[in-house]
Order: sequence, then C-alpha cells, then structure tokens
Amino acid sequence: MKILVILMGLFISSSAFSDRTGAFNIKRSQIKTINVVAPMWENYTNKDGTGMYWDILRAIYTKEKISLKPSIVPWNRAMKMVTKYQTYNAIVGEVRDTEEKLLFPKYPIDVEYLSVLTKSSSPAWQGLSSLTGKRIGWIKDYDVIKEDKQDFILREYRSTEQGIELLNAGELDYIIDEWDELAVALKNKELSIEDYHMDDMPKGTDVYVAFADNAISKVLIEIYDEQAKALVQSGEMQNIYKKWDLGEMPEILQSANK
Repeated sequence: MKILVILMGLFISSSAFSDRTGAFNIKRSQIKTINVVAPMWENYTNKDGTGMYWDILRAIYTKEKISLKPSIVPWNRAMKMVTKYQTYNAIVGEVRDTEEKLLFPKYPIDVEYLSVLTKSSSPAWQGLSSLTGKRIGWIKDYDVIKEDKQDFILREYRSTEQGIELLNAGELDYIIDEWDELAVALKNKELSIEDYHMDDMPKGTDVYVAFADNAISKVLIEIYDEQAKALVQSGEMQNIYKKWDLGEMPEILQSANK
C-alpha cells in the first residue's frame, strides 16, 4: 500500500483525479496530461488531433509540460462525461450562461455567431431590419432576441431539421441557429446550401473551454489564463488564428496584449 501511495504521488493523470472537495494541494508539476473532449467540428476539432482549438490548447499546456489528449464525442454525451462522471477535464465550445456545473477561465477561445438562413429566392439579408414584420423561427428556449425587441412573428420549434422544413414549406421567412447545426441539417436532408442565403447575426457570443468542477480544474484554469495571455503577448496566439483563418479572436483575449 505504501508503494502505491508513493507511485500516485510521483505521477498524476489529471483525468483520473476528480477531487470535488478541493482537499488535495495539487501542484502544476504533478499534472501530466489534460483530457479535453468536443464534437468533431471540421478544422476546429479534427479527429486526427489537428484543428484550431486543439492547436490553442496544445500551445497553452505544453508550456507547462502537460500533454493534451483530445477526444471526439457527441455534445450531450461529452457534457455528461465532464460534468457528471468527470472522465474528461474539459469540454470545448460552451457559453458562460450555461446551467451546467462547470468552471470557466477568464479568456474565451472563440466567438460564435448565430446564422440566419432563408431561401435564395427571398430578399438578401440587410441586418436585423430584415426581420421586421417577418415570420422568424428558432429552437425552443433559445434567447436570440429579447421579447421587448421582437418586431416580428416568432415560431419556436424542436430541432434544426424541423425549422428547415417550416422554411421550405413557406411557413417561416427566416430561421436562426448555429451555423454548424444548419450545415449538418442541410446535409442530412440532402439539401444544397446553394439554394439558401446564410448570413451571420451581428452580435457574437464568446465560447470557452469549460472545466469539470474539481480541484485539478482550478490549477488547469490558472495555467490556461496565464499562458493564453502570454501567447497573445508573444504573437503566437494570433498566428494560430491566422493559420486556420476561421474567424476573429475574442475581444477580451485581444485585450490581453495591452
């Protein structure tokens, strides 16, 4: 038993150590790996370990000699494995106002824009004014535009596929959803994006690497914020965004250079 305790003290795999009480004093040097999970998002979280998110996390944690172990799992199952079972240390792509029990770093990893989809035969998107007086749809419980700002007829639905069906049937003029969900739904229904207009909503939402609620995560978050700031100041973070050319760096992360 003494030998086992000594061995555990020499090597800690961060995913195997899920202390919810914070009773252990965990040192950075004890953490050897970080296990991060996400769905497969092309060029963000590729199955082969490439992608913008994996590159950012690898750059952050290798500075502390912590090895990144990325995994690809569908969103709902991935979330449960981080929050309930703590099989993984963190999940990529969550927003701060989630109801899930998670810990967040100061700096987001990306800005996510909701997209507006309409048929190509409809007038071109001219910003939020295009929604005025129209029939607009989004998934139930989405809070895209506050009720007191809605000058259109809202219809909520249960799935992106259902929204596309309503759009094609002429029962909606625009649907608003995450761009990747729209792209997947169109593909699944064997529809061509060429038959639609897809435009970004004007205001984006910061998304984060969200960590399991335990003591190890507090150390990992400390490293994340410290090294993310250092990478911005050195220009390495900007180079990662430029390499993948997928969007802009979140404003709060840009400000870390000041």
